[in-house]
Amino acid sequence: MNLVPLIFFASVLVLFWLLIIQPQRRRRAIQQQLLLDLHQGDEVMTVGGLFGTVREVGDHDVELEIAPGTQVRLAKSAITARNEREREEEQADSADGSTETPETPLP
Repeated sequence: MNLVPLIFFASVLVLFWLLIIQPQRRRRAIQQQLLLDLHQGDEVMTVGGLFGTVREVGDHDVELEIAPGTQVRLAKSAITARNEREREEEQADSADGSTETPETPLP
């Protein structure tokens, strides 16, 4: 009995698991945590590329202000990122007294 095909198949399954499934699980966990941590006043970006400020958080939806006086209601799952610039500015101001925001590359 030749074990080479069985070993090859098993190694392909392990590679598939490590390269596809595990990173996707990590991304899903990070996205879930982001949605759980949404608060009124957070600046966020949506799947469609809209930037806005969270005005109201519901169980399954979020109300964003995308311009002064313009509010839209979106599914919570449409939120992809939170703008951390304000928090970074506060940390930079308190840490070394400078007002410049550190540049961070996009993920």
